[in-house]
Amino acid sequence: MLYIVWKNRNRLGIPIIDEQHRGIVSTINSLYFFMRSGLDQKVLEPTINILKQSTIIHFETEEALISMAGYPGLREHRRLHEKLTKRIDNLSISSFESMDSDTVLKFLRGWWLGHINEEDRKYAPYVLKIEKDRK
Repeated sequence: MLYIVWKNRNRLGIPIIDEQHRGIVSTINSLYFFMRSGLDQKVLEPTINILKQSTIIHFETEEALISMAGYPGLREHRRLHEKLTKRIDNLSISSFESMDSDTVLKFLRGWWLGHINEEDRKYAPYVLKIEKDRK
């Protein structure tokens, strides 16, 4: 069973961003699977690292696109990214062990789906316009 079911309504219509979002959601689903199945901790740690690296790559991609598009909310959007990056940096096996793992997973699901469907929708028209203009 998946923890987050990706739905078409989560798409922004920006191929690279949508693909990265799906990848991050897939990694969160992997975390859920590994935690629920009781698999060895050796699998959990690399999955957390993938989540960290995917987040960094995604935020760099997103910020580059919205900067090129002239999105006026870039500074605020970057601030949101910085806040999550700090929280993700602190994720480790011990954070899942010391906190309730459901709390961590709920945070990740809520942050990512909320960010995609609220914050990212604000910049999407700007990026879609420059992509349309390039064609």
